[in-house]
Amino acid sequence: MPVRDVALGALSGALLSLLVSQVVLPRIRTRQLRSQASCGTVYLVGAGPGDSELLTLKARRLLASATVVVVDDLVGAEVYALIPKDCEIIYVGKRGGKKDSAKQVDIDDILVDKCRAGHIVVRLKGGDPMVFGRVHSEIRALVRDECKFEVIPGISSALAVPAIANIPVTHKTLSTSFVVVSGHKPAEMDFATLANVETIVLLMATRTIGNICDSLIESGKGKDTPVALIHSGTNPDQVLLLGTLQDIAAKTDGKKYSPAIIVIGQVAKYGNLQAYLEESDDESINTDV
Repeated sequence: MPVRDVALGALSGALLSLLVSQVVLPRIRTRQLRSQASCGTVYLVGAGPGDSELLTLKARRLLASATVVVVDDLVGAEVYALIPKDCEIIYVGKRGGKKDSAKQVDIDDILVDKCRAGHIVVRLKGGDPMVFGRVHSEIRALVRDECKFEVIPGISSALAVPAIANIPVTHKTLSTSFVVVSGHKPAEMDFATLANVETIVLLMATRTIGNICDSLIESGKGKDTPVALIHSGTNPDQVLLLGTLQDIAAKTDGKKYSPAIIVIGQVAKYGNLQAYLEESDDESINTDV
């Protein structure tokens, strides 16, 4: 190839790069900035386990400045009361077995539409938004439509509710690990693995607790394994039921203890404070290692 052609090719490449950097990219950035300026912001906020004093400072501040709040079913009444009176409230509760539960695709569309309209949107979710909060679908929709958003973590009910009932999910000798599991569909649960887990924290399992306990026993977990069921944890109407894999379902006596967190494992016995006094020195957290 002649030297002149090589030089012209190099010059053309340089001019193209200059055109992209000086003209094309600035125009793209300008369009992006204009789009963001005309858009609102969606905050995916964890409302905590129910008690309004367990709401984070950032969540409380954003809630006070919101123009639209898209709220879940499991948000505590005390937290609900903090929503500004002049704020648009859109209820999108989801409860197992209810045909009128909001569809996730509709929730996604609401968030995008309200953001595009320039609103400060608080998507208020019980507990932590990243723990069984279906937030993946909502983030995907917001990213797809170039909506500005931020995730605000909350205190997960999977940890806070056992704690409020004096139950540690880990223990120096009884439980060095724990799992958090949805009990909504027992047929999809790996009971062979769960039977060997020291502490199981179940969410969405009040309707299936009998099935789950039977399956754990069949998979080798002791029928006398302690179980604690905490209904409406951190709220004034909190109820604590203590039992074992063998009898906890019967102790519910057909009552609807929903929502509830269920703890399965030796640590569940600490729901009864007497257990702290009855443990041996080997079980005590004061044991030196």
